[in-house]
Amino acid sequence: MPTTLDWLRSRDDRELVGLLRARPDLTVPAPTDLTVLAGRLNTGPSVWRAMESLTLFHIQVLQALTVLGAGKHAVARDDIADLLGSDVPDLALATALGDLELLALVRGTDVVHMPSAVSAALGPYPAGLGSPGRLTVDEARSGVAELDEDQRTILDRLAHGTPRGSADHRSRIADAVSGLVEAELLRRVDPATVELPREVGIALRGDRPLGEIQVREPSGDERDHGASTVDGTGGGQALATVARLSRLLELIGDSPPPALKSGGLGIRELRRLAKAMGYDEVIAALDVELLAAASMIATSDARGRSADAWTPTAAADEFLALPHERAWAQIAQTWLDLRRNPSRVGTRDAADKVQNALSVELSWIRGPADRRFVLSALADLPRGCGLDRSALSARLAWRSPLRPPERRDAVLASTVSEATTLGVVAFDALTTAGRAVLRGDVTGAADALAAALPPPVDTVLIQADLTMVAPGRLEPDLAARLGQVADVESAGSATVYRVTPQTIRRALDAGASTAELHDLFGRHSATGVPQALTYLIDDIGRRYGVLRVGRAGTYLRSDDPALIDQAVAEASTVAITLRRLAPTVAVTAASLDDLMTQLRSAGMVPAAEDATGGVLDLRRRPHRIKASPPIHQLWREPAPPSDDQLDNLVARMRSADRAGAATGPGRGQGAASPPGHSLALLREAADHRGSVWIGYVDAEGGTSHRIIEPVALSGGAVIAYDRLRGAMRTFALHRISRVRPLDDDGTDAPGTAVDD
Repeated sequence: MPTTLDWLRSRDDRELVGLLRARPDLTVPAPTDLTVLAGRLNTGPSVWRAMESLTLFHIQVLQALTVLGAGKHAVARDDIADLLGSDVPDLALATALGDLELLALVRGTDVVHMPSAVSAALGPYPAGLGSPGRLTVDEARSGVAELDEDQRTILDRLAHGTPRGSADHRSRIADAVSGLVEAELLRRVDPATVELPREVGIALRGDRPLGEIQVREPSGDERDHGASTVDGTGGGQALATVARLSRLLELIGDSPPPALKSGGLGIRELRRLAKAMGYDEVIAALDVELLAAASMIATSDARGRSADAWTPTAAADEFLALPHERAWAQIAQTWLDLRRNPSRVGTRDAADKVQNALSVELSWIRGPADRRFVLSALADLPRGCGLDRSALSARLAWRSPLRPPERRDAVLASTVSEATTLGVVAFDALTTAGRAVLRGDVTGAADALAAALPPPVDTVLIQADLTMVAPGRLEPDLAARLGQVADVESAGSATVYRVTPQTIRRALDAGASTAELHDLFGRHSATGVPQALTYLIDDIGRRYGVLRVGRAGTYLRSDDPALIDQAVAEASTVAITLRRLAPTVAVTAASLDDLMTQLRSAGMVPAAEDATGGVLDLRRRPHRIKASPPIHQLWREPAPPSDDQLDNLVARMRSADRAGAATGPGRGQGAASPPGHSLALLREAADHRGSVWIGYVDAEGGTSHRIIEPVALSGGAVIAYDRLRGAMRTFALHRISRVRPLDDDGTDAPGTAVDD
């Protein structure tokens, strides 16, 4: 069988470029020649990384090759087809072998052999078959035919499960096992353990020695819900997500939850947030993780100074100001790239310690890739079509059979659940906006969400009990104004608001007048304005601001002396001393907030004013800190090398390989150049601005071959332009193993050029 290096040399440039594109880990760092590439090709981690992308049918083909001994000798494709069974189409087998050769996991497609590293990655029992024994398959069939029922039962159990088992010499089946060992139908590993030889397992399995061969992906029962239904439902959930995160930011801004010493968020605080928001802790954990990943909450400012609580940053205000579609697209992309696992919040680790939200223990490096793995299976379905969990699990198992089933199912459950909560998935189908997010098209995701949603409305239904129903998504300006004058009672496709005396006063505190409030409700009510709401606005407006509070400390003024008398009496009950300056003015050393709170609790409706007499907005300002670097880094796919880069890399490896082959015995490959001779050649090249070919030993002991243009020699080093790197470099003289001048014409003759 040819060596890996010989096989690489036999490939043309197009095939080498395809190999490097299919296995990008081979290009980091860039291999200097084909010898280095051959050394990387069969390393365990690289082989396993390549095998992770294989389907179940690819794995079954590799298992067939292992059973046939392709790691030790070449195997004909007809033998592979016979082992797989007559149900496997020839075209499917040829295509699979081509895919495997592209990944350099096999050599050849008609006569095939396989590197030992691939066999090792498949494990000791390919397709559940043991190691080879001394009998042939025909001899094993004859021996099995003569067994009694107990012996046949033992072999059948080993043939269709793990081919290794244990049996105590005192057990009931000890005699049967001993008979099987004597007949060489079992092999004894140690006194208590036996193994079923490979040939016996094949004989017992009959016409399906490798089990059921699954050439194609399981079809499953696709459910067509309709693209408009899926997009509309996902769009409603997307709007609910933006509203939920906005309310959570306001809640955290009003009362920042304390941070743990380890930097996380305690379970008690998470439960408090979930209770205040009205949903469960699972959604709360997902939301706070997303806010932290998007740098909208943090525990330190831009200068790295730590805070005692999780506090919103300036990025939170930018998020709140975004249109709903763009805000959702930003959050959805953040979730897809999140290297965290919010689904583990509240579970216990190996030390029985509770996993806290925002803690370092929730790191999930493969999270972005695993989420894409699940969503890509849904993206392959037609728009509007979905798969239930069991059918989707079967497809994922076929697409990536090397993943442990328990881990694969856990990833599936958490990904679909979180995607449904965010509106990326609806009815187990990927929305159009979700497809754009999966492609990395944030703008396209926002546009798709906008197209899926009905146009915003500018009317509400005001009812006699002072509730308002928004029959759909409100225009942003109207939603902001209603949020100021009313409280949200329930959110969803139809948002319900409630007007109270406190909300009317809140709107007046923000600078609105009673006339503006009447106009707001009159213009946007589709059912007219109830008389109770009109009376409420007028009553609060008539009393609002008649009594004025300012700072003197704090002063109190009113055109009505009786109100001053009442205020002085109410304040004195809580030890706030008001001193009259005039019948209509009084002052106190108490703070404005304390005086306002006391007077309002007594049923009075004073207004706060500034030095010019303007009304002050006393609403609590949300806490903010300056934006800091992201607490949890998001995932970004490394940019794949371009075609030109791969072409240049292959050309350099070819050239270096020819250079290494040309420097065999007699040309410097077998022995290092004499030191004096090497220095003389380097000095001559530096003096005459010439080029030389060198062998350079790296830190790992490998030797690369390259062309350099020396500029100067100093301090045990040579400064030269390296054509391989395309830049100036400093080479240590003690690492230069050999030096040879280029041909006089400077062309890239065999053994000379490593040129860009």
